[in-house]
Amino acid sequence: MSPFSSLTPEAACAALGAARLRLRPSDVSVERREERWLVRVPGPRVAWFAASPNGRVALATERRVLRLLADRCGFTAPRVLYESPSGDFEVRSLVVGSADSAETYARMRRDPAAASRFGAGVGAILAELHSKIAAAEVADWLPARPSWPEPGAWIAERLPSVVADADLCARAADVIAAYESEPVATHDRVLAHTDVGVHNVVVAPSSLEVLGLFDYDGAACADRHHDFRYLVLDFEAKAFDAAVAAYEPVTGCTISRERVLLYNAACAISYLAFRAGHAPDEPWCGRTLAQDLQWSSRAIERVVGSRRA
Repeated sequence: MSPFSSLTPEAACAALGAARLRLRPSDVSVERREERWLVRVPGPRVAWFAASPNGRVALATERRVLRLLADRCGFTAPRVLYESPSGDFEVRSLVVGSADSAETYARMRRDPAAASRFGAGVGAILAELHSKIAAAEVADWLPARPSWPEPGAWIAERLPSVVADADLCARAADVIAAYESEPVATHDRVLAHTDVGVHNVVVAPSSLEVLGLFDYDGAACADRHHDFRYLVLDFEAKAFDAAVAAYEPVTGCTISRERVLLYNAACAISYLAFRAGHAPDEPWCGRTLAQDLQWSSRAIERVVGSRRA
């Protein structure tokens, strides 16, 4: 049992006194994030508390990743400022800038040059992340596959309750089968973030210059292509193309567009299945059913098209 299985602002403030943070309950906000608590505090920092033993393990793993980044990489990421002796909570610095994903996405839609700047910045970060830390250093303590998308059986069980289109379900099953059987060469295994997209990238609001990357909770010793899968946007490929152009010369590794499209489609399908039990108009993970269907359908067509080419 974690000492923070429940957490009030008062309890958070009392615990954070150990980190020399003198706070009042009105200074903080407490949000449950699965098996952890996110506590927002004044200034460019945040606290995380374990809500369960699994949450404590997750915090410890992400701390280990963040300390590797601080030691090896020059790009900006959260830094661990304080760790409690028990490992049940910690304080981290924030990456300063704009993390408004909706505004970043809207700006990229209307400004192709900004989309290219965004992609180039992300590509430079990924080149450093994937080349500065060897896979062998993380292989024994990070998972070998990302936690998303969910397994094929999980998707197959839920998707028919979300989508009545039997043809779409069949094509989705083909994509998931291809994803799950995709071989990963040893040289493609890296310390991968696995959730790189507008929602985890901090930018300068005026230019969309990339300032840093956060949220390493899903880090894995996995295929480098996973870190490009959310850069394939629904309206054009400038961000993806710019990221690849910045990445390949530095790493000497080629990014397979076909594989990235496959991974993008598998993620889209998993999100579609994740809607089971939710109303069509209910925004779930930021999208309505119509938007999830649009993403999945287009992603599946891209996979089919890339394999015909």
